[in-house]
Amino acid sequence: MRKFVLAGAFVGLGLLVACQPAAQKAEAPKAEKKKLSSKEKFKIALANQDKWQKACSNPTQLVPEGIDVETFKKEMLATVKFPEGGVVGKNIARGEKLFGDPKKGGKSRRGNCYACHCGDPKILACGNIGPSLRGYGKRGIDPKDTYIRIYNSWAVNPCSVMPRLGYHGVLKPEEIADIVAYMHDPNSPLNK
Repeated sequence: MRKFVLAGAFVGLGLLVACQPAAQKAEAPKAEKKKLSSKEKFKIALANQDKWQKACSNPTQLVPEGIDVETFKKEMLATVKFPEGGVVGKNIARGEKLFGDPKKGGKSRRGNCYACHCGDPKILACGNIGPSLRGYGKRGIDPKDTYIRIYNSWAVNPCSVMPRLGYHGVLKPEEIADIVAYMHDPNSPLNK
């Protein structure tokens, strides 16, 4: 009797499996994410630009004809968000790390100012795309102007190649304020 029951169970199970639709038997293959080529990513990025980015996406990196520079700067300035505590932060050590001093463990890819600028005169490995920032705090530049330039450089210099670190959310307003504090502090290595 047991053999009969077991045989019946196997037949029943076989019928259950055989009667299921093909889609239930095997899972449909998962759609693989297509890896985009650099060219495809570039096309997507171009399609998602705001009007000002489109205006600056030209081979000469200059504001094209037909764009009013003052309107451009005003609209970019309107995007700047200031921190509650003011444009000069209190954490100079964090500002130095974000600035990117390799001697102080500043391997941050978020500020990484040394990629384009020279700073501490003792650090010879620095970029030359932007101006030297050695002695920056002695130049009499308003810290608010420094903050604006770091947050959204296009508010000062339309289509600048300087990254718009606050505008794109790479740095928070408080972090930018700490970089400003580091740049303007008389005891900063930049200003010695």
